[in-house]
Amino acid sequence: MIDFSSYTKSAIEQAMLEQVDNSLDKREGSLIQTAIGPVAWFLEGLYMTLNQVQENGSPFDAVGDALNNIVALRGLSRKAATAAVRQGTFNIEIPSGSAFRTINGDSSVIFVSGDLISSSGGNYVYEMTCQTAGTIGNSYSGSIIPITVIGGLTSAYLGAIITEGAEAETDDALRERFFDTFGAQPYGGNIAEYRQAILGITGVGAVQVYPANEYQGGGTVLCSIVGSDFLPASQTLINTVQEAICPETSENGYGIAPIGAAVTITTGQTLTLNITCTVEFAAGVSNGADIYQGTIKEKIEEYVASVRESWGDMTQTHEISYNVSIYASRLIYQILTIPQVVNVSSLLINGAAGDLTLTETSSLQQVPVVGTVVVNEV
Repeated sequence: MIDFSSYTKSAIEQAMLEQVDNSLDKREGSLIQTAIGPVAWFLEGLYMTLNQVQENGSPFDAVGDALNNIVALRGLSRKAATAAVRQGTFNIEIPSGSAFRTINGDSSVIFVSGDLISSSGGNYVYEMTCQTAGTIGNSYSGSIIPITVIGGLTSAYLGAIITEGAEAETDDALRERFFDTFGAQPYGGNIAEYRQAILGITGVGAVQVYPANEYQGGGTVLCSIVGSDFLPASQTLINTVQEAICPETSENGYGIAPIGAAVTITTGQTLTLNITCTVEFAAGVSNGADIYQGTIKEKIEEYVASVRESWGDMTQTHEISYNVSIYASRLIYQILTIPQVVNVSSLLINGAAGDLTLTETSSLQQVPVVGTVVVNEV
């Protein structure tokens, strides 16, 4: 690639002035220097544009629409943001299309009612779709306020998630999927083909694929997925992927899976990590365990979240295996990044010292989540 970094206004201006005969006045403020300045400024912008064009032609540096065009050459497309669908419970029947607002201040969002799911004991449960696409519709649970006037309504509650909202796929995530297509050629129902097909479904964050010899014998395949938040997938997402890959209600061959393959879609199970540690704080810090416990837990959650993001990565061997491990040394390192912490000792994960390797087999796929964090102070 061409390096355009040296084409700055001052460098261009200097190069242009060097082409002017020395017998002419070209000092700063002279007529020639004043005339050349705007041209040099314009050319610097032109070179910056050329650099952007060059970068957007490369999958390593392209962003946005330019990256969309590149990955399309491999049959990929960016996963769009999707809106959360929740359960709304009301004391009366409500019209379809009724709007409600959450009551969490500046983060409030609007949900619109859809189909009636069930009714019993004077409670009516409806599908509620968030008007704003993305994860913003996933977090709030509690009372909601009607925007649409509904006579007789005295109770409105937003509850369980039916379909999680997901953000649009990032450039980095899309780029990673693009380069994955070069590692192994997707063909004929191999692991690469299952991965490419499933990871291309909106809402899926990662997948583990277990073929016949790892699962239930000839013709069977198990694909375990997690959501875009890298936590166990909702039943709705499992059903969506099952329908796309191998519908349970039809003969084999109606989904993406090859004819004769019986594919089961499932999800991982959470393994809660309860962590205790002894922390020495810097001189002058009092009650550090109380003050910094929340910060320490955040640091631990950051590391565990990074482990979940690699949940679907196969080990670089010819065997079908996935290594999901929580390393004590990395937990300690995360805590030590807090400036007020000078040492960490006696770290236990679920009551045991040392690293923890989760179970990742066709029978059980574990997903790590942080539970309690107990901080003892030296």
